[in-house]
Amino acid sequence: MRKLLPTLTIAAFGLTGYLALSQFTLPEGPGQEVVLAKCQACHDIGFVARERLSRERWDAVINEMVMRGLQVTPEERAVILDYLATYLGTEPPPAPPPAQAAAPKTGAQVYANCQGCHGPQGEGNPPTFPPLKGHVESLLKAEGGREYLLLAVLYGVQGEVQIEGQKYTGIMPGFAWLSDEELALVLNHLAAWGAPQGFRPFTPDEVKAARAKPFTPEEVLKLRQGLKLP
Repeated sequence: MRKLLPTLTIAAFGLTGYLALSQFTLPEGPGQEVVLAKCQACHDIGFVARERLSRERWDAVINEMVMRGLQVTPEERAVILDYLATYLGTEPPPAPPPAQAAAPKTGAQVYANCQGCHGPQGEGNPPTFPPLKGHVESLLKAEGGREYLLLAVLYGVQGEVQIEGQKYTGIMPGFAWLSDEELALVLNHLAAWGAPQGFRPFTPDEVKAARAKPFTPEEVLKLRQGLKLP
């Protein structure tokens, strides 16, 4: 989210650098989920997690991201700024809260990481961000489309794609930082908007197997280009 970040691409780092950035995690604290959902939409969370800025600097960074198209409500913006200034500020962050048993997540909750770009109901935001509703169904019907969808969510996609006659060019970040269970949940959430007859739900084991062979976002794009899509 810093000024120079939009000029940096995953390709410039190569797979090694990209995966290294993916090792960063955000400290636990109020607002963490909102920061993940909004900042991860544009670049790897490692770019954010490694910064230590004053509240004023973070405020300026958020202003710039809003100018570049980040969509946040005033309430979300306040939560994001409070979190960044508290946990990624110039002063040591507060001690983490006591561990509590987390309630099981749902696919809709995991999808919160995606809706900043693709919309709450997968409607997208053309011409910047493509729709998922309807397009996911086309992917799942195409030979090889199931594997592509999993890898796109896991590793991201970089390059030009065409969906429903509209061209989209940019970088979709990968979500490899999510657990196998969370990725399976969000993939099945997408499939719930439309899947072919006989569709078998994604499983955590299927996601785990996909991690065994890392892909770059450019390689995922090549898989897409080989699909026979309407």
